[in-house]
Amino acid sequence: MNWFYEAPDSIALPLFVVLFVAGSCAIVIAMRPLIRRIATTPAEWDRVLGYVVGTFGVFFGILLGLIAVSVYNDYTTAHSSALDETSRLGALYRGTTSLPSPLDTRLHEELQTYARTVIEEDWPAQRRGEVDVPSTRVVDEIEVRLAEFDPQDLREQAQLSQLLSTFDSFVESRRARIDAVTLQLPDLFWLVLWVGAFINALLIGCIDVKSLRLHLLMAGLLALFIGLVMFVTADMDHPYIGSISVDPGDFSRLLHQWTR
Repeated sequence: MNWFYEAPDSIALPLFVVLFVAGSCAIVIAMRPLIRRIATTPAEWDRVLGYVVGTFGVFFGILLGLIAVSVYNDYTTAHSSALDETSRLGALYRGTTSLPSPLDTRLHEELQTYARTVIEEDWPAQRRGEVDVPSTRVVDEIEVRLAEFDPQDLREQAQLSQLLSTFDSFVESRRARIDAVTLQLPDLFWLVLWVGAFINALLIGCIDVKSLRLHLLMAGLLALFIGLVMFVTADMDHPYIGSISVDPGDFSRLLHQWTR
């Protein structure tokens, strides 16, 4: 599925929707002769089919909506984790400003290196689905630098305690950002969605419509909407891949503030 996430929306979206609508219309065309043979009592057929279509539509619509909301929540969770990490990183940068020289300069350089590593190396690794990101070694170096601070009085002890607390919060936020790489819908959910879309096309094909054009228009419009929802859901399913994804913009803005 890499082609799906790597292709631009101007290509992937029309291609996906056209194939989805074409498949639904093909099912309608294939089923029309069969329905005309077995629907010998149109009134009873329409009454039973109305119950089935209505019931299925409710359940499938609820399922599709809940899954879309779940995927969007995963996306917002990943974005919130990245934003929280930059906030902790900025607080750590400000907290090290008052440290003795040259320790403050070294820590500032390490923090800037960390932000660059996240932008240039972590994010490409996350797009590949990797959780072992290169910035881990920089975090270890920052921790070593903090350990070099030897407080001489109560004020410096309190300062070191606050820095360590901020560093721990930063590490927790960083872990949440990396763990978001694994957020995705289970394959079983996608199987249920595709089976549901197929059943929906079958039920639309079961409707006895005299005009083929009207039948295809009805099936195509419904397939168009379902296809769009499924496309957006699939595009957001991996928080760091696709056109609707979390980017390292927060880290870029933070690094720009430090180096301007």
